[in-house]
Amino acid sequence: MNIQVQLCGLFILVLLFIFYKSHKTLQLYKEKVFYRTLCIMIASLSLDILSVGAIHYRHGLPDLFVEFVCKAYIVLLVWGAYAALVYVFCDIYSEKEHKNIVRKLSLFTFVQSIIVFLLPIYIFDDGNAVYTYGAATACVYIFVGLNIIGTIGVSFVFSKRLNPRKRFAIMLWMIIWIVCAGIQFFNSELLIVGFASAVGMLIIFAIMENPEANLERRLGCFNSYALVEYLKPLMESKDEFGVLEISFEKQSYQEEQEIDSYEMIRQILCVLDTDSDILVFKNVTLGLVLISKDVEKLRTAGKNIVDDFSDYDIFHKEAMMVLVEQAAVFGDMDELFHFLSFVHTEYANNKGHLFVTNDDMLLKYREQYLMQQEITTALSEDRVEVFLHPIYSNVEQSFTSAEALVRIRKKDGSLLLPGNFIPIAEDSGQILELGERVIEKVCVFLKNSDAINLGIHYIEVNLSVIQCEKKDLAQRLISIVEKYDINPGWINLEITETASISAKTVLLENMKQLIKYGFSFSLDDFGKGESNLMYIVEMPVSIVKLDYDMSKAFFTSLRAKRVVKAVVSMVHDMDLKLVAEGIETQDEIDAMHDEGMDYIQGYYYSRPLPMNEFLDFCRQNRNG
Repeated sequence: MNIQVQLCGLFILVLLFIFYKSHKTLQLYKEKVFYRTLCIMIASLSLDILSVGAIHYRHGLPDLFVEFVCKAYIVLLVWGAYAALVYVFCDIYSEKEHKNIVRKLSLFTFVQSIIVFLLPIYIFDDGNAVYTYGAATACVYIFVGLNIIGTIGVSFVFSKRLNPRKRFAIMLWMIIWIVCAGIQFFNSELLIVGFASAVGMLIIFAIMENPEANLERRLGCFNSYALVEYLKPLMESKDEFGVLEISFEKQSYQEEQEIDSYEMIRQILCVLDTDSDILVFKNVTLGLVLISKDVEKLRTAGKNIVDDFSDYDIFHKEAMMVLVEQAAVFGDMDELFHFLSFVHTEYANNKGHLFVTNDDMLLKYREQYLMQQEITTALSEDRVEVFLHPIYSNVEQSFTSAEALVRIRKKDGSLLLPGNFIPIAEDSGQILELGERVIEKVCVFLKNSDAINLGIHYIEVNLSVIQCEKKDLAQRLISIVEKYDINPGWINLEITETASISAKTVLLENMKQLIKYGFSFSLDDFGKGESNLMYIVEMPVSIVKLDYDMSKAFFTSLRAKRVVKAVVSMVHDMDLKLVAEGIETQDEIDAMHDEGMDYIQGYYYSRPLPMNEFLDFCRQNRNG
C-alpha cells in the first residue's frame, strides 16, 4: 500500500493537534475556525489512509463499504478546500457576518458532496499503487479547484483587510495544494494531495495560529498582541464585560530596588484565581489587564490582590488598580484605553487599592475626549480663528495694539470660548499646535492687512506654559516669522508667572534669543496668584499687564489701591510700560488714566473682535 506520504502528513497533523490542545488559547472565534479546519484535515488524511486500506483489502470487504469510504475521503477533500476559504473570511468580516457566510458556503458544499456521492467511482490497484478515478474524482478536482480559486481571489480582493502574514500563509498553502493536485492529476499513483493539506496546516500554524505567539513567556499569561486580538471582536460583539487594569511605575522599582517589577507581577499572578472566566494579559506598559464577563469575579480578584500585598510599601505607592465594570460602553479598544489613561491622570493619588470607575468619571472623560476630537478636527479643517482685543494707549490717545485670543468655530457656526477648550488642550498637548496656529494667523494678518498703517504697533500673542518649556521655542517662532517675512517687532509675546516658574532657565534662554531677533515680551496676569516681584526683575519684559482681579480690586479695596499705586510707580521706575486689564466703565477709565496707566484694555472700548471687524474698528477710531 502506498500510504507512506499520507502517514507522514497525518503524523504532522496529530502533532499539531496535540501541541495546540496543550496550550492556553483565547477561545476566539477565529481560533475555533482554525481548530475545525485542523480537525477536517485530520479526518481527511485518516480517510485517505483508510480508503487505501479498504481498496487493498476490498476482496474481503463489502463493495458498498469500500465505495463509501473512497467517496467519503474525496468528499472531505472538498470540505478541506471549503474550510480554507472559510478561514480566510475570518479576518474580513465580523463574527456575525462570518457565520452567515459559513451557512451559505456549507449549504453549497453539502450539495457538492451529494453530487460526488451520486457519481460513479472506479478503483485502480496493480498491487503496488492504488487510487480512485472516474466522474466522482473528476468532480472533486473541479470543486476543490473552485474553492482554491475562491480562496486566492478573496486574498487578493480583500488584501487591505487581511493580515499580511495570514495572506502570505494562505497563498503559500494554495500554491502547494495546486502543485500537488497537478502532480497527482497527471500521476495518479502519487497520492500527495492529502499531504499538501498537512503542509498547509503546518504553515498556517507556524505563521498565524501558534498559541505560543500569544503568551508572555516570562510571566506565563497572555501578551499585549493577544490583548488586541481578544478585545477587538469582544467589543464588536457588544457583550457585557469588565476590565481590571493593574499598572505600575517602573522607575520607582528601579530606584528603590525593594522588589523586581516582574517578580511583583509574578506574585500577583499567583494570587489570581485560575478561574477560566478571567483572562490575564500583560499590557504594553508594565502592568496587567484582566478581562471577564463576570464583573464580580474581577472585583474579588482585585480585593484579593490588595489584601495579599497590603504589606508592600511600593505596591501602595506605585500600583494603581482600575476596575471598569461596563467596558462594553466604549466604541472601540482605543477609547477604552484612552479612558484608563484619563483615570490614571485625573485620579493619580488613588494607588494601592481597588479603584472602581463610575458614570460621572465616564461623563467627564467623554466631555474631555469629545473636546480633544473637536480641537483635532478644527485644526485639520482650519476652523481655528483669532479674535483681537483692542488695547488703548493713554499716551498716544489711540488704539496701538491688540491681544490675540484663540477661538474655535464649530461646524454649526457657533464659537467655542477658550475657557472650554484651552485647559483640555494643555492637558493633551494640543496647545502646542494651537499656539503655533495662532502665531501663523497673526503673521498672515499683519502681512496681508493694513493694520500697521492704521496705527497698530504690535499684536500680543500668548505663550502657553507648555510652549515656554520647549527648548526649541525660539527656533520655532523665528521660523514662522521668517516664513511669512514680517517684522518680528510687530509681535509681542505674553508670558505668565506660572510659565516663568515651571521653565525658568529654558524660558530665559529663549527670551534672550527672541529679543535679540526683534520680538518683545509682556508679563501677563501680574497680581494673580502668588505674585513675586522677582519676576519683573529677572524676566526681560517691556510691558507688565495688571491682572483683571487686581484692576477691579483697585476700586473696592483701599489696600488694593495702594498696591496698584506702588506697582505703577515701581514699573515706571524700571522704564517699563503698564497695562490695566478688565476696564469696563468710564469711571474706571478716568481712574486708570489718573494713575498713569500706559495702556487700557477692556470691554469699555470693545469686546474681542474677528480680524476683519478689528480693522473696521481701527479705521473708525483711528484718531481717538
